[in-house]
Amino acid sequence: MVITDASSSEFVMGMIHETVVLDGVSQMRHVKSLPLPARGALSFAPGGRHLMLMHPKRQLKVGDKVKVSLKLADGRQISAYFAVSKDALP
Repeated sequence: MVITDASSSEFVMGMIHETVVLDGVSQMRHVKSLPLPARGALSFAPGGRHLMLMHPKRQLKVGDKVKVSLKLADGRQISAYFAVSKDALP
């Protein structure tokens, strides 16, 4: 399975990003596809692969749960709930 997009009804736009270090400078970049390892695990974390959910439609606070839909390359969608972390808030 391959994830190709992320969205949430709580946000105007969602993307999958990863943080990379190039020439000693940390940069975020958009990931167009993200393979899911067979019988493995995939994690999202600040400073690594993460969901960039932009322009919230309501005020969010630490601990709120947000439903995110992940679109797969074959057209299916899977949903998961993610907790809002302190690192995610402005």
